[in-house]
Amino acid sequence: MKFRTTKLTLLLSLVIFFIFSISICFAQINTRSEINIPDIPGYLTLKCDLHTHTVFSDGAVWPTVRVEEAWQEGLDAISITDHIEYLPHKEDVKPNHNRPYEIAKPRADELGIILIKGTEITRGMPPGHFNAIFLQDVDPLDTKEWRDAIKAANDQGAFVFWNHPGWRQPDEIPIWYDEHSELLQQGYFQGIEIVNQDSYYPKAFQWALDKKLAILGNSDVHSPIHNTFDLPNGKHRPITLVFAKQKSEPAIKEALLARRTAVYHNDLLMGEEQFLNPVFEQAIRILNPRVSIKGTSRATIQIHNESDLMIELTSAKTFDEISVPETITLYPGKTIAFQLNGKETTMSGTKQFALPFIAKNFLIAPDKGLSINLNIEVNFTQ
Repeated sequence: MKFRTTKLTLLLSLVIFFIFSISICFAQINTRSEINIPDIPGYLTLKCDLHTHTVFSDGAVWPTVRVEEAWQEGLDAISITDHIEYLPHKEDVKPNHNRPYEIAKPRADELGIILIKGTEITRGMPPGHFNAIFLQDVDPLDTKEWRDAIKAANDQGAFVFWNHPGWRQPDEIPIWYDEHSELLQQGYFQGIEIVNQDSYYPKAFQWALDKKLAILGNSDVHSPIHNTFDLPNGKHRPITLVFAKQKSEPAIKEALLARRTAVYHNDLLMGEEQFLNPVFEQAIRILNPRVSIKGTSRATIQIHNESDLMIELTSAKTFDEISVPETITLYPGKTIAFQLNGKETTMSGTKQFALPFIAKNFLIAPDKGLSINLNIEVNFTQ
């Protein structure tokens, strides 16, 4: 009798464990984690991944899975950009260039994810791989000559960008070929990936600035997203931030063509100063901008980082009246306290300070951090 009771207890425990495990998995599947990067004046900050793959080319998931992953991770828009020329699953999945979009679109509409029809034009270097998005029909791009494929995309009013420009180049350093100059002169591509999966291309970043191309950072994900990026431990896929007038497909296209983009990769935010500066200003709040210092005593400044962005500051100037920390790290969602120390025993009165720092992980060009000011007021007493 005791043995039977033990077996029943064990069986009941296993059933309870199974139900608990299923409930945990279900909860994870139906949970969305928002990405807190602030809007900037006049624009919404939309989080996008414009380069993903499914089983309709060389990916490992069904199209609806890409939508569900994007929803769970807090994205606003994605594009499924399966290869035209490379179809390794064609014996099992009937080739159809438009089908991934058709399958995924109802689920995207249901979850509020903007799904943009796209494809990847997959050719050798030069010119390499290009994504075309905002397509009406992928089939006309299925041509023998790569120039005809890119022209067909532009004939549909597509936004075309150069993918992973350092891929299969020595040391992953991008090379600009005559073919790229040809396409640029014709206006046939409008953007470039400066980040693809885990690869960051500083040279492509500089090209984008010099040649007036929109900068993009995308996952190029083929496997399930959690197999590629360590999401449970706080990692995230590369994200193209699009500063759009509203949350809609036409607004995203308008913003891309106007080059209102930035890239969020690991702890780096990369883009033009005109966009990164307002992101910083909207992300942080000085809780006590007015403090008092008596002689050589100290005062505490508190800054709250309201975003999910890690912000690493390095001091850019010294002052005769006060000393400031050489470095400050503003942790996501945290309030940080740092000290100001008085240097003069005879100082009196009130003075305004614009404390200059470099946000070294807010890159406005390769190896160039964003210059910012922390504005405070100090009342000096003897």
